[in-house]
Amino acid sequence: MSDFTLPASNPMDRIRRLSLIMQGVVIGGALFAELALAWVWLSPGIIESLVLPRLGLSPADITLDGTTRAYGFVISSLPLGVVFYALYHAFFLFAGYRRGEIFTLRAVERLRHIALAVVGAVFMSPFVQGALSAALSFGAAPGNRSITMSFSLQDYLVATLGGLLLAIAYVMAEAVRIAKESREII
Repeated sequence: MSDFTLPASNPMDRIRRLSLIMQGVVIGGALFAELALAWVWLSPGIIESLVLPRLGLSPADITLDGTTRAYGFVISSLPLGVVFYALYHAFFLFAGYRRGEIFTLRAVERLRHIALAVVGAVFMSPFVQGALSAALSFGAAPGNRSITMSFSLQDYLVATLGGLLLAIAYVMAEAVRIAKESREII
């Protein structure tokens, strides 16, 4: 088994640099996600090429008027809100790392919130798909309306990653507790 090591320099300096970079990535990712969501729902052609195949709908069975696209945007914003919640905690987790708050209960709580948001977003996914398919096909003729829901291997893998983060948060919480007890004994 090999150790993960970085080039020799002050470890806290490396953590601070990496944390600053990750805070930028979090901000950039949040901005990109919101702009991309708006772009998709403002463009009927993109909805037809990206959203409909994922929902298993055909262009003939949907309505893409302004109201329907607005509903689609609102429905799609729900899981994005959960992602923003995770990114919010990630931003402040890295801010804490920059201040040297590595093994603290605050860092553990931030990691736990991120993990729960990841798992929550995955379990929201089928319901969001169902709501989107219902909203998009609502204007279709009776018999052509549909509600589609699915849970993919990708969803399972992301949920597993969220579970892994949650387990790490619990292990870190126990490590913080043990370290605190050790300091109190000495």
